[in-house]
Amino acid sequence: MDQASELRKRMAHQSGPRGVSLKTAAVTSGKGGVGKSNVAVNVALALQQEHKNTLILDTDVGFANVNVLLGSGAGRTLLDLAQPGVLASDVVQTGPLGISWISGGTALPDWIQLSRDQVKVCFDKLMDLESTLDWVIVDTGAGLNESSLHLLESVDQILLVTTPEPTALADAYALIKVLVRRSLSARIRIVVNRCRTFSEGIQTFQRLVQVSKTFLSFEPGAMGYILEDPAVGRAVFRQTPFLLSAPDSRAAQCVRQIARRLMGGEDVAPAESPPSRRGWREFIWKLQHALGRG
Repeated sequence: MDQASELRKRMAHQSGPRGVSLKTAAVTSGKGGVGKSNVAVNVALALQQEHKNTLILDTDVGFANVNVLLGSGAGRTLLDLAQPGVLASDVVQTGPLGISWISGGTALPDWIQLSRDQVKVCFDKLMDLESTLDWVIVDTGAGLNESSLHLLESVDQILLVTTPEPTALADAYALIKVLVRRSLSARIRIVVNRCRTFSEGIQTFQRLVQVSKTFLSFEPGAMGYILEDPAVGRAVFRQTPFLLSAPDSRAAQCVRQIARRLMGGEDVAPAESPPSRRGWREFIWKLQHALGRG
């Protein structure tokens, strides 16, 4: 059975709508090179291991690489939904543990060339996935581009990935500043990646908290820390997620803890207030505005 047929089968066997309970989280960063996509893929797989039907939406248009991290070739993308007869299930790819993902494509000009009506058709079709999912993890582009900011407005939680490096921290703070100005502060959760020790991770987080409190009167919450681990580099080279290739590694254990916190199963350092639920329809509407011209 091919991937599209399998997904259609899953859709047909769902009993009732799940859109009310569906949750969304974006994984983003202030700069490239901090391991954002790797975090997105492995956190999504950890959710899948917790029996949550999870979709990764790779919206880093022009730099989409979720398929590479999952060891898969390029397949259909969101752009293909503009074609008559192509269903949402046709552009969904499946991978390890039954994880699903959709690529936003590798060429931004292709999106720009679509008409307003074609963009609307693409995202109307995505509504069909509502009943099949528990979680959507959005891998956004890095930095402060307007498309990524629109996406961050659409999700329940924002996982902002940084590293202990001063440049990464500076760019993370720059993104926090913009998100606070857009009234998105309650959704921000910090993930410190590639820290040598938990102590270094905590100190890195506390530096972000201090500067945010001083200049923004805002204190972000912590989602977790991922320790520097040679298993991560080996997994990337083999195009296999480290959660699967090295399940007992330090990095894998950290990611599983982040997934549990994301689901609300473990305590997490508080932010200003708990995240509110956006809903699938609002998410799709915002996505349309971010990647198209809604």
